Amino acid sequence: MEQSNGIEQFLRSMMAILASRAMSAAEKLHCGGMLIQTRIKSRNASVMLFDEDKQELKVVAASRQEIVGLTQPLSPESISGYVCTHKAPLLIKDIESDSRFCCRNGGYKTTSLISVPLLSDQERVIGVINVSDKEGGGPFTESDLSALLEYAGWITPLIESLGMFERLETEKERYQELAQELEIKQKELIIASTERSELVQMVVHDFKSPLSAVISNMDLLSYLGPSESQQPIIETAFKGATKLLEMIDEFLHIARVDECQERGVILRPVSFLPLVRGQVEALMPLAREKNMSIENQCELDVHVLGDPMLLEHLVQNLISNAIKYTPSNGRIRIGMGAWESRRTADPTHTVLKFWVEDNGEGIEDRYKESIFDKFVRTEKSVESGIKGTGIGLFICRKIVNMFQGKIWVEDVIPHGSRFCVILFIPGEN
Repeated sequence: MEQSNGIEQFLRSMMAILASRAMSAAEKLHCGGMLIQTRIKSRNASVMLFDEDKQELKVVAASRQEIVGLTQPLSPESISGYVCTHKAPLLIKDIESDSRFCCRNGGYKTTSLISVPLLSDQERVIGVINVSDKEGGGPFTESDLSALLEYAGWITPLIESLGMFERLETEKERYQELAQELEIKQKELIIASTERSELVQMVVHDFKSPLSAVISNMDLLSYLGPSESQQPIIETAFKGATKLLEMIDEFLHIARVDECQERGVILRPVSFLPLVRGQVEALMPLAREKNMSIENQCELDVHVLGDPMLLEHLVQNLISNAIKYTPSNGRIRIGMGAWESRRTADPTHTVLKFWVEDNGEGIEDRYKESIFDKFVRTEKSVESGIKGTGIGLFICRKIVNMFQGKIWVEDVIPHGSRFCVILFIPGEN
């Protein structure tokens, strides 16, 4: 009856330790080890964990603190190595008479010991538990072995959790170091990119002023009445300089858009109708030069999410692009419409479709996607001699992407193109 009460008390104490929320896995391992050591009357006990990469066993817990941290190669010639290799427990009554193992080092008072493997559910070796020096000097019994095997089954999940936690901590530290390195590299790249962008913008801007002076003087020379042989030379130089100036302007526009993209655009409500009307009014002189009409059919007085400067640039590019590629006496229509969004991924519940339509030659299907790429121009536009860099629509797409919108081109019957943009109308909040 006394033995039965002792076992019951042992089980209760062990369950209390294993179920405790106040203890860490390491503390549970230590307290449970002391309890099982008392249960089987062992003076010495240790837990060794197996390092698969290094193929060695390491003491992680022991009643003799001086051996904690020691390692030994995994070898079947040692007791712990034998148990790990064979995945089977050992109960040795007298180590000195066991021919499988060499004599042990000093520090042991008796010749009996037990070594039990710690196995995962997949029969993977995690480590071993060793007990020695039975109190009273006698050998360990089968009952002691059963108790140690039962204890091994209880603590194996704890040790696996402890190992997983340590691996996670190691990975966490490694990822934190990588994140810090990446952050430093990112800052270096941003600084380098910003400096390079500022330098290029400064150089290009410095080109613009003298180039404008060259164009003005060319225009003046043409006005002063050059000879027949001089006129073609002046015209060629004037066209080349004008083309170069246009390219510089487009490059500066790209640089500004890239700068906005790098620093991050803060989307805010922008009154769209006055913005469109302002751009139509500003570009009307260009349309009159080609005897073109611009029909502004926009009537919705709404706000859209965006950036005022970028929205102006977007509308300006679309209208000026239509004026440039529509023949003289042509027509341009501008319109918009709004409806409820059906996509949960959209930033708001209401979308605005804005479009610019012309009655030019239209765009071939093979250019419908690539027309928004950098430096892309259709064969028709190149053959017709229309000046252009293939940058304007590329900038439009970059701006629309920053607004989380969409841009595309579709055909107009009987001929022409309609460039459509999806923007988002903010809610009441």
